[in-house]
Amino acid sequence: MKRTLIPVLLFVCLLASSSASLFAGGFSGNCSGTYLMAEAGGATSFWTLEADGTFFAASSLQALLKFSEQQGSWERDGHDGAKGVLLALVFDDNDALLNVSRVDVSLHTVGGGCDNIAGSLVVREFTGSEDPLNPATDTGDPIATDTVTGRRVKAHG
Repeated sequence: MKRTLIPVLLFVCLLASSSASLFAGGFSGNCSGTYLMAEAGGATSFWTLEADGTFFAASSLQALLKFSEQQGSWERDGHDGAKGVLLALVFDDNDALLNVSRVDVSLHTVGGGCDNIAGSLVVREFTGSEDPLNPATDTGDPIATDTVTGRRVKAHG
């Protein structure tokens, strides 16, 4: 009994420890990592897709448009795609919170593997009783749409 129990426990431990990387594994393999993104509108940003589905971004427009770094989540969408949501805090000229912006992202891999990605984004602002976690509450039109391309950042260049 003990001889069969140890391999089974080892297998369960290995499976549990690797489940985070399996979560987002279908985006043409595991495409987690940091990407240098270029937006067609001229902005440059860093997007980090974590294997557990967490999504982080920083944009060259943050200082100009007075918004925070963005945080959210992403998930696999089809065989070679992903979709995600980023939230950002937006401030007025007096540094008071103006609104919460939501960026809905759609991505796909370009070529083989995960080194290159492309897609689109839609930015909406949520004010008053509008809820950025419920896009149907937004009563306005998107404040921006754009297309993006990205290259994966690698330690070896």
